Amino acid sequence: MSEELTKQIKELVLNLGADKVGIADATLAEDAPHGHAHPNNILKGAKAAISIVLAYPDGAIDCDHTDDLIHAGVFVTVQHNMNAELTHIALGVAKFLEKKGYNATPIAPDVPGRDEKRWAGTISHRYIGQLAGVGEIGQNNLLLTPEWGPRIQLATVITDAPLVEDGPQLIDKVCKKCYECCEKCPPRALARENYPPYNFNLNRCFWGVDGWARLTKVEEPPKDWVDARPTALIMVSKYAQKYPQIQEYQELATRMGFFPFCNECQRVCKVGLNAKAKKVEQRES
Repeated sequence: MSEELTKQIKELVLNLGADKVGIADATLAEDAPHGHAHPNNILKGAKAAISIVLAYPDGAIDCDHTDDLIHAGVFVTVQHNMNAELTHIALGVAKFLEKKGYNATPIAPDVPGRDEKRWAGTISHRYIGQLAGVGEIGQNNLLLTPEWGPRIQLATVITDAPLVEDGPQLIDKVCKKCYECCEKCPPRALARENYPPYNFNLNRCFWGVDGWARLTKVEEPPKDWVDARPTALIMVSKYAQKYPQIQEYQELATRMGFFPFCNECQRVCKVGLNAKAKKVEQRES
């Protein structure tokens, strides 16, 4: 393992604008979540996975998400710009490693395209982030960092460079198990029972995150939506006919790319709020 190269990579990531970085042993990522690729499927001989973290500005999370114009003009715009910045950072890291003689593949944070058979991103960034020690997957199925909780975006670089791994090392030390995310989830996609990913209903989450709960004004997804297989995305055409607003959203998503219409579990999480409280204290002192 090269400690010097590892140090150079971490310094580069932070100098390019990231807020945090961790390195995982790529060979440990054998049990990738359903729908996501294994690092070795992306880069043959993968040895390390670099997890790159960028934290949201507080204002993007705290804005009025019940107002479509504010949600799209603030949160969605910020998220897209963060994704572009993370992609730029990941590309810079990959190019640096290539110049050092190693293979490296940057993986952007956003989903390249979705349908009923292809709904997941290329790789599970949150899973890699947990293996890299930057945080752990909490009750809300999001990666929680001690510093910012789930209010982050992630990118990953897969490489065959011999880097020194950082994790995992935060198991059961981040999530407070307050279950606020479960109580506040509009479509009831989260449950207290069990632990991620076994407390999570994907179809119910789609009803919220894809905007159907917001557009139909019905928080509880219909039974045929919940029971649909392989996922509820096969039901979109049916519900688009029933609710014309869904067609408007589809056109918006086509122009802008995917973004979550519901991020309640991200906003209500208490993890990482200490840093925000300290900022308020500093301002008032």
